[in-house]
Amino acid sequence: MELKSAREAVVAAGQRLAARGIIIGTSGNLSVREGDHVVVTPSGVALDAVQPDDLAVIDMDGQWLTGRHKPTSEVQLHLAVYQHNAKARAIAHTHAVGSTAVSCTCTSLPPIHYTSLYLGGEVRVAKYATYGSKELAENVVEALADGKSAALMANHGTIAYGSTMDQACERLELLEWLCDVYRASVPLGRIRALTASELADVMQMYQNNRYASGPQQAS
Repeated sequence: MELKSAREAVVAAGQRLAARGIIIGTSGNLSVREGDHVVVTPSGVALDAVQPDDLAVIDMDGQWLTGRHKPTSEVQLHLAVYQHNAKARAIAHTHAVGSTAVSCTCTSLPPIHYTSLYLGGEVRVAKYATYGSKELAENVVEALADGKSAALMANHGTIAYGSTMDQACERLELLEWLCDVYRASVPLGRIRALTASELADVMQMYQNNRYASGPQQAS
């Protein structure tokens, strides 16, 4: 079971996110879905050093099919997101500092910048549950409902999905930036979130200019 392109995409994503300081060591996990198979990062291997042969392949029931290392403990999380989001073909989950800090203090990340529309607007914080649990997977699925493509995970980290691994990484990086802006804004005074009307104006601007990669939904 080769899945060469999926393996290469996961390896490249691990190096990319590590270079940006979003992934450190074994903290976090990545996956790409191809049909009924999922290539996922292994447990206990640093993501900036993971190689194609290190990756595990599982089916949509979570059965470990191939790979010299067992898959991440967050298999249920990845499978739940794939099963509930038809557009999800790649997932990135990390424990980056900025976003994890926000996940410990907020119930949602308000749309403080118009680029939040790329994630579906306001970013929800999934309720806390033990890592690797079915409950956590269900909480994240709930936070990603209504077209959201990224979420914070309370006292844990972040997750984002995309139609490609590059898109999942882009969304994760954007969420991290939004969290950094939020954290920098808090000491300065009351934070002003964009209104529904202001967000609608941005959506209209994207549609008028026909940006192919523009936001798909404002919520």
